[in-house]
Amino acid sequence: MIAHPNGTISTEVSDFLLNCLVRSSSWNFWLSLFLSFLFLLAMGANGVLLVTIWLEVSLHEPMYYLLSILSLLDIVVCLTVIPKVLAIFWFDFKSISFYACFLQMYIMNCFLAMESCTFMVMAYDRYVAICHPLRYPSVITDQFVAKAAVFILARNGILTVPIPILSSRLHYCGKNVIENCICASMSVSKLSCDDITINRLYQFAV
Repeated sequence: MIAHPNGTISTEVSDFLLNCLVRSSSWNFWLSLFLSFLFLLAMGANGVLLVTIWLEVSLHEPMYYLLSILSLLDIVVCLTVIPKVLAIFWFDFKSISFYACFLQMYIMNCFLAMESCTFMVMAYDRYVAICHPLRYPSVITDQFVAKAAVFILARNGILTVPIPILSSRLHYCGKNVIENCICASMSVSKLSCDDITINRLYQFAV
């Protein structure tokens, strides 16, 4: 319980409810069916790609290592989001605990940022291959990919930590329904009774 200066008392929120904004049960069925297909397709395609690159020695090249990183990131994002959304559609399990919500928020922000950085490295890889083909073997090496992977992991792993921390330190004393299928930072923070200007600015900066 929290006592406010105006004399009112409110109860702290201990969990959230995810509202996917789908009211019709028939829409729930078709959306869940389509989402299940996309989930299986994404997991299968990424799994096949990873196994193929791992088993085929001729694919042990920097470009394919980058594709492997992208596949791993995609798998993590899919596993973080889609099973919970399907649970909402199939079993109406809208509730998500306070800490699970902020963990999902961190993983989403971190791994989506990692995907963006990986695309940038892949774009640089193609730029060197097309514009400087003779220098490509000496510029894009296994060491380059390893350093890029460490940088991507460190940069995004560290910079996205404050996002869930800032959100979790807010006081949630009113509505606990998130108008989203996932624990997106701004969707959660705007439910708070506190000022979220710092949260907005940091999210924008990152």
